Formats: sequence, C-alpha cells, structure tokens
Amino acid sequence: MKFHCFDPLHCRSFRALRRALAGLLLLLPQVALAMSVVFLNPGKADEKFWLSVSQFMAAAADSLDIELEVLYAERDATRMVENARRVATRATRPDYMVAVNEKQVATEILRLTRNSGIKVFLINNTLNGEEQAAAGAPRQGLPHWIGSLVPNNEDAGYRMAQQILAAGQQRFGHGARLPLFAIGGDRSTAAGLEREAGLRRALAEHPTAELRQVVYGEWNQARAREQAEILFKRHPDTRLVWCANDLMAFGAMEAAIAAGMQPGRDVFFSGLNNSPEAMQALRNGRLTALASGHFSTGAWSLVMLYDYHHGRDFAAVGPVERSEPLFVMLTPRQAGRFLEWQAAARLTGLDFKTFSRVHNPGLRDYRFSILPFLQ
Repeated sequence: MKFHCFDPLHCRSFRALRRALAGLLLLLPQVALAMSVVFLNPGKADEKFWLSVSQFMAAAADSLDIELEVLYAERDATRMVENARRVATRATRPDYMVAVNEKQVATEILRLTRNSGIKVFLINNTLNGEEQAAAGAPRQGLPHWIGSLVPNNEDAGYRMAQQILAAGQQRFGHGARLPLFAIGGDRSTAAGLEREAGLRRALAEHPTAELRQVVYGEWNQARAREQAEILFKRHPDTRLVWCANDLMAFGAMEAAIAAGMQPGRDVFFSGLNNSPEAMQALRNGRLTALASGHFSTGAWSLVMLYDYHHGRDFAAVGPVERSEPLFVMLTPRQAGRFLEWQAAARLTGLDFKTFSRVHNPGLRDYRFSILPFLQ
C-alpha cells in the first residue's frame, strides 16, 4: 500500500491514516505495510529542480511499492533540521530517511536520528572528510547511516567540454584553434569544483583548445551575463563557452547576442540542468551540450534501499558511499521527451524494477541511467 505526501499541509492527516492502518493490520498478521521512506527535500515545493527530484522518486516508489513522504524545507536549513527532529520523534516512524547535506546540516540530522530506529541515506551532497572525521563514517561511527549516492560531477564537466570541443572542430575545422572561456559556479561548492576539474581534464586532451579565463558566476544568470560581456570584449575570438549550469549559459548567451554573435553558429555553449528552458535551448540549437541526470539520485536511492530492505544489501556489490556517472548528454529528441515529463503532473509507467538486484539476481552491480526512460 503506497502513499505519497508532497503537501506539508496534508502530511499530518497522512500520518494519522498510516497509524490507523497500522493498527488495523495488526489484526491481519499476514499483511505487511510497504517499506516507508521520508525524503527531506531541501528545496521549495514549487522549485523546478527539487520538485523534479520528488517526482522521479514518486515514480520509483510507485514501481517498487514504497510508501514515500516528502517534506520540503523551503530552502531553510533550520526547517530541514526541524523536519528531521519531528520525524525522529513520531510515534510511528519511517523505515528510512533520505536527506541532502545542504548547507552542511546532515551531521545534525544524523545526530537527531541516531537512536530513532530510522536508517539514513544521503544523496547529492554527503559528508565531507572533515565532517566524517568529527561525526563518524557510515555503518561505523554512525551505524544508522547506511550509505550515500552522489552524481559524478567531474564526469559531467568532462563530457560537456568534450561535446562543445567536438562541435568547434566540426564547425571551424580539425586542427583549428579553439579559444574558450569558462564560467564556473563558485570557488567552494564541491559540485562546481568537480565540474571544473572535468573541464580541465578534457582540455588536456585537446591541444588546440585555448582556455583564456575562468570566472565564477555564482550559479546566477545576471552575473554570468555581466562577466561574459567583459570576456567577449577581452577575447573577441572566443569560439566556445563552458558553463557549469544552464542559468549561467543563458546569461552568457545574452552577452553573445548583444555582441552580434549567434549561439550555436558563431560560438558554442554548454550547460547542465533539467529545466524546460534548457531543454528548449538544446532543441533549437542555442545550447550545444546539455548534461542532465542529477535529479534522478533520489529515485536511485530508493532502488538501493529497496534492495537493502529485502535482503540484498548494496554493500555486497560496491562501496556504501557511491559516486556514480548519473549525468547523460542529452540529444534534442531526448530533450523533447523531457518536456513531456515536465508537462505531466505525475510520472507513471516507469519500471524501476529492472535496476533492482532483488528483481534481477544476476545483476553484478548497479547501472543507473535515465536513458532507458527517454527512448
């Protein structure tokens, strides 16, 4: 029996219903409640990216018969910790909690849930080395923290760079100089620094690429436009612009157009996200390289928890803390499929059992990818 609670106003009645059903099922010992998971979503309930994370998790929960409840923190770290505290002190607690180390609150969440009986799984951002040294490691100093899954951002940065470099070679000729500048996220966020490391790995493989400058747009469209306006004047021969996310790519595109250049013809741009605007930009050719897939991390965490719950521990086939190449480079046709998803209030008919080791005992390890759903 599955319930998905996305509206905080209705979660209280949701939990009351679950307690009532739990009482009734005590009379029917042959029937068991589905495994239950609470996701502490750090974003806003109407924020496109974090809503897409919840929607994809709901599709996985439907497929795997998981009871999923989503609590939004509305970008408030204090509220996220309070959500964790309330869940940990309920009379009827979930089996698992999925959380994000947004603004470094995971250590406190793990402390609050330590003696609650809830097992915790972290996604997207996990504890860094310093935090683990102080708090403990999964299944060791923190036995109720059973694992984590983060997307491989270095791989995404590398693949975005490779794609715009290939486009530049095709447009301007193999062996032609390819001057470029890069707009990273910031100097402190791990995801941004890892993507930039991927860019530099790709550039090391392309001797004709000439990186003129790296600036940091703070993930902001307006700031990226201001920076790109200066950089296009400083480096008017720029052919490629590598951007760590879609908003900064849009800002840089605006600057290119203002300078008389046409994105997708005179200069090639990369970006990363799953926003409708990014999908449209890829379809109309303004964006040459678009990486996406990090919204799926929550859904894959449910697959791993499902297997763990049913006796197929993911630790048997790999590390409990995983960094996986979850990003894919989308084609315009796949971007169209994405837009269909985004127009739907709820994703239905997606089969996540094909990724489960419980349902596929012959799987030697997990091979998570959104590509099968985009065919």
